[in-house]
Amino acid sequence: MDRGLHLPRRIERAYMRYRSTTVVASAVALVALLAGCGDDSDSDTVSSSSSTTSQSAPDDEQAYAAAEKVEPKLGAHNPNTPLPDDVEWATSSYARTYNDSLAALKKQGVTKTGKVTTTGMFPVESDPDAAGGWDLTMYRCSTSTVRYLKGGKDVTASPDDPTKLLPKGPHKNVHLLSFTTPDQGKTWQLNKSQLLTGKGLKETPCAKNS
Repeated sequence: MDRGLHLPRRIERAYMRYRSTTVVASAVALVALLAGCGDDSDSDTVSSSSSTTSQSAPDDEQAYAAAEKVEPKLGAHNPNTPLPDDVEWATSSYARTYNDSLAALKKQGVTKTGKVTTTGMFPVESDPDAAGGWDLTMYRCSTSTVRYLKGGKDVTASPDDPTKLLPKGPHKNVHLLSFTTPDQGKTWQLNKSQLLTGKGLKETPCAKNS
């Protein structure tokens, strides 16, 4: 998978300010909660502060490479089963949100079919001084054939308009993934996942490389 090139920090910060005003979160329709990345949990706005890395910690290149190895573990997980309490590649907060969303779907009798294929990963921002610990964000580009079924009926909502059914066929998605590290960058955990929608998507590397 391509991780792309690092942008100059001033451009990166300007882009993040633009993204925060033009890209909206995924539709909150229940059947879209787990679309694409397994969990579209509420995400805080990504910090636009400049990135500095302590001498004892890995540099950004190493950090992005380590965080990127987490994504296949999510893809390998059965999307219709909860994450275990002792999952190593996700934070307890992510696992709780994932499992609560899955339980809500099951309560309504909704099951998930199809698969997600990751087509690229692109660095967004590295913030070693973020509140709660070093925060690393990346774009995950993917193609999804995921559908949600209830009583044999397709109830897959469109992320752009939850009142409408998502057209059938493969769909390209972009998620903003947030990672955190419990050991100063040696290993990383998935902390948040946000499905991006809106015209701001056209400015992401995923759209430009599609």
